Amino acid sequence: MAAKSLNLLIIKDLYERLKPSQKKMFALFLGAIRRKHVVHCSRRLGKTFLLCCLAIIFALSKPNSQIRYASVTQKSVRKMIHPIFKEIFAKYKPKYRPKWNSLEGAYVFSNGSMVHIAGVNNGHEDDLRGTAADLAIVDEAAFVDNLGYLVESVLMPQLITTGGKLIMASSSPLSPAHEFAEYIQSAKLEDYYSAYDIFQSDYTPEIIAEFCKEAGGKDSTTWKREYLNQLIVDSDYAIVPEMDGLVTARAPKDEFYKYYHKYNAMDLGVRDLNVNLFAYYDFLRAKIVIERELVMSGPEMTTPKLHKEISDIELELWKNERGEPIEPYRRVADNNNPLLLLDLGSIHGMYFHSTSKDTLQAMVNNLRIWIGSGRVEIDESCKVLIDSLKFGIWNENRSDFARSKTLGHYDAVAAIMYLVRNIDEATNPIPVTRKFDEHVEPDTTLEGYSKLVRM
Repeated sequence: MAAKSLNLLIIKDLYERLKPSQKKMFALFLGAIRRKHVVHCSRRLGKTFLLCCLAIIFALSKPNSQIRYASVTQKSVRKMIHPIFKEIFAKYKPKYRPKWNSLEGAYVFSNGSMVHIAGVNNGHEDDLRGTAADLAIVDEAAFVDNLGYLVESVLMPQLITTGGKLIMASSSPLSPAHEFAEYIQSAKLEDYYSAYDIFQSDYTPEIIAEFCKEAGGKDSTTWKREYLNQLIVDSDYAIVPEMDGLVTARAPKDEFYKYYHKYNAMDLGVRDLNVNLFAYYDFLRAKIVIERELVMSGPEMTTPKLHKEISDIELELWKNERGEPIEPYRRVADNNNPLLLLDLGSIHGMYFHSTSKDTLQAMVNNLRIWIGSGRVEIDESCKVLIDSLKFGIWNENRSDFARSKTLGHYDAVAAIMYLVRNIDEATNPIPVTRKFDEHVEPDTTLEGYSKLVRM
């Protein structure tokens, strides 16, 4: 049988093996007119099998074509991609199967086409670099560490001269802060987005009900995220699950504001973001009130620039009746960049104390207690802090925070941890003689004295 005729038979066979829902998705791929396409789909839809079929069909249809297939890790390549290729070609004689070339990291077809496959996490995004490609596929895009770099710097440049297309497919990410969520939003606006939840599958209602039960029920984040395509934080990975206790509209300043202790808490950015939080402790209500944030790119930050930005905000927030700056009660920071802290103090007279640290888990737990009990109020202008608390997640091993393209290493969460750790809850900042200081005739009765002492 001629190679071309055999290829057509394999293509027809592959198409017939697809479920009705997969055929709909396949037709969408073929009809896509945009350079990119984002597919947001539920678990259990056979997405990886479909993507492998798409790569194989494209390779058989176009001789000498180059296909790039990005999986998450090399383990996923071994455990998922290779078994699917083996299953697909099991019924054909060895001479009709593509050959795996381990040096190239690719399946090589008899017509000269190649499907290059790589696990791209852990710094392996560049493993799929090449001069030109006809098709690029990103499987489980929501779990690729550096998705933006992979797509924009590695894959897309290879498609420009060939007119090739890129397909990103995945279930929802663990956090809406992941870059895949950003691609979803852009794709919706520019009309290169499609979505398939579990109810668009070929499963019976009874099987879907089992999936729901397995995921933890209709109200579980797993069900909503993995099967209904909702962009929500996975509660198992959330750094601060107690977000119901977060107040993002702070109360007006009361008459004692000028006495309250003021704080500046900083997480020093080296690789990610440098975040300062400007706050005070409302002693009467026993709450931390965060008034402002300062967010700078760590790698681009200089000491003079940081000093000026901090000084401007402190002067704007905390000054006396004569317009003179009031020193905050405490400035605290981590010790990731001791030379910068030394320069701020010795050159600019702005002293930060290195905060003592406990284990990361212990410091997070303390923060969760404060937020869960409603003891933290944040001005709505502090968008990076609010989003970091809402969307911040742990890494896979829960040993450190994950990373986000827009929110960095969730550095704002670290800054508020240091703030909480250094609040002086014991000292009453309101003077006993406050009424005298304000030139109000004191109440010299026993009852008046008792009220004054209780303050």
